[in-house]
Amino acid sequence: MDFAELAALASGHAEARAIQTALKLGIFDMLERSPLDDADLATAISANRRATALIANAMVALGLLDKRANRYSLTEASQRYLLRSSAEYLGGLILFDEAIFQTWTNLEQTIRTGLPARATDMFQSRPEETERFIRAMDSLTRARGDPAYVANRLDLSKVSKVADLGGGPGTYTVALLRRWPHLRGAIYDLPATLEVARKILAEREPAALERIDLVRVDYLYDEIPGPCGALFMSNIIHNEDETDNAQLFRKCFRALESGGMLIVKDHIMNADLTQPRPGAIFALYLLLTTRGRDYSFDEVSRWLRDAGFVDIRHEALPSPPFTSSMVTARKPK
Repeated sequence: MDFAELAALASGHAEARAIQTALKLGIFDMLERSPLDDADLATAISANRRATALIANAMVALGLLDKRANRYSLTEASQRYLLRSSAEYLGGLILFDEAIFQTWTNLEQTIRTGLPARATDMFQSRPEETERFIRAMDSLTRARGDPAYVANRLDLSKVSKVADLGGGPGTYTVALLRRWPHLRGAIYDLPATLEVARKILAEREPAALERIDLVRVDYLYDEIPGPCGALFMSNIIHNEDETDNAQLFRKCFRALESGGMLIVKDHIMNADLTQPRPGAIFALYLLLTTRGRDYSFDEVSRWLRDAGFVDIRHEALPSPPFTSSMVTARKPK
């Protein structure tokens, strides 16, 4: 690693905060209809003209705006990912990161104590936090394309019901139902999350909502409703510790039909927990906010075998754009 790469890594917070602020100010949405100069852009976002020019210039430097004849316009990337009107809008995740940015200032203390920097409540305590978090998860996966890719990789032709455990906004459930029209779906999640999921699905996927049951389940304390032909969980096990994950897989085993499939999508790490790189960095966020971390395939497969699963397989998703893997397993017939 040379100086330039190290310096860029160490100062990455500046770029992140600039993008978060530009998005929060509405700069990209204000440029959707036509280019604007700094004066008109400042008026549109109710901000200081000089300061607006500086942040707009920073967005040009980052490749998120163009500047010609002192007028700012969108680039292909900002049109695709930073407009609220885009189906691939990533802003939900960016605004979530902006809201929790302060949490990272506690990393040193968390490293020293091993204790999370905030309540490990999965953002269930305040409605505005719940909605921001769930829309962030929806935003990330839709922008990156995970749900469609996963739905096309799975063979659910002989499954009648698929349940998404901790399914959040239902983004994966909708993709699975779209790919397999015969399926009935269910989202098993906490009450505050289900309220947001119902709102998102009613806004965007009312037809799919008719095929989805929203079921209140706290997988740490409740049995998982069954029987299901397939259980899917994305980014769930990294929130929990080793004991809870082992118990969770036993619950999944009981909920599945004979021959049923369990699909686990997550950062699945190598044996020494250093790759993939995004997973190793994300583990620090998990340390700050959850009881969990990212786990290796050896750990995950051991929990699955102990629960009774067979035919355990690991598939790394193409990187880029993805940063995670799928582990599949079956309950014996």
